[in-house]
Amino acid sequence: MKKIRNFLKDRSGATAVTFALLLVPMVGMTGLAVDYTRASSDRSQLQNAADAAVLSGAEIYDGKDLKPVNARILESLRANVADYDARGIIKNVTAIESIPPQIVLTLSTSMGTTFMKVLNQDTINVAVKAVASSAISPTEATFNITKVKGIYYKKISMIAVRKDGTEHEVASIEYTNPQQVDGQGTSKPEVNKAQTFALGEVSELYFTMIVKKEGCPIGYVNPKNRDGSLQKKCVATTNSREQLTNIPENLTFSDYSKRLNSAHAFLVKSNRRYDAWRLALNGATTTTAEEKDAFVMDDLMNCKGEKEHHGWEDGGGTDPDFEYDLTTGCTYDFSKVMLTQ
Repeated sequence: MKKIRNFLKDRSGATAVTFALLLVPMVGMTGLAVDYTRASSDRSQLQNAADAAVLSGAEIYDGKDLKPVNARILESLRANVADYDARGIIKNVTAIESIPPQIVLTLSTSMGTTFMKVLNQDTINVAVKAVASSAISPTEATFNITKVKGIYYKKISMIAVRKDGTEHEVASIEYTNPQQVDGQGTSKPEVNKAQTFALGEVSELYFTMIVKKEGCPIGYVNPKNRDGSLQKKCVATTNSREQLTNIPENLTFSDYSKRLNSAHAFLVKSNRRYDAWRLALNGATTTTAEEKDAFVMDDLMNCKGEKEHHGWEDGGGTDPDFEYDLTTGCTYDFSKVMLTQ
């Protein structure tokens, strides 16, 4: 500190020259810090405005027309950026035609410097980028049974989870075989006769399969199904053996398998990992006695217009007994837009 005070008090010609030479870079460095801080603050404010604007644009983007998106983004920027039109901000709006589609907004402008002028830098460029994704949600599912066999009763259901957490069966296809003779069961809908189901408002979807070893639906039985001389049909019953057996969660796979083997009628779910091995996607064979990760909705349905093929195994083999094609109908869901960058 003493040396610095002596230097500042020194009035000799050499000191004056040295100080003069040091003054410009010292002012420039100070200005760099001050102007950079201002630029960072300006960039942060511009980024916040860009994020809000691109979200507002994505809320109305239908994958086709960018004109109303542009207009809405401009309206948002004018509301959130002081003196937007006077600042000469360059705005560019483009779309990425992905599924779901995305809106890309870039903003660039220049900020006048204060201290950095001594370094011959009059402006600092400020640029930001914001990307928002619109959302597509499934609204209907079309099932087309392609193969079903076996002696067990099987029912595949699509379960929709609503925003309030309640669950509803929104679609189902089934196979009934009271005769207990392989190949003599009936399916609903019939094989190769597609049926479309409306899904309603959905926050999550998963699939279930009910398996009933006796061949009739839950709550029904064919007491004569092993006597070929009598009519083979399902009749209502209150026998507890014809009801669904609940399988507790969080069992070991060995314990879980024992529960299934002892159950007369049981339920498996695509979003429960102990059941996932029974479901095969797009022509694959099922595995046996294997713990898999649960399937998520995106693995089971898609909004790309592509056909999914599912196979379900009701017993322990690798050749699925119940197979169907699934096509998903989707629409834009503007309540689910989000920033992706």
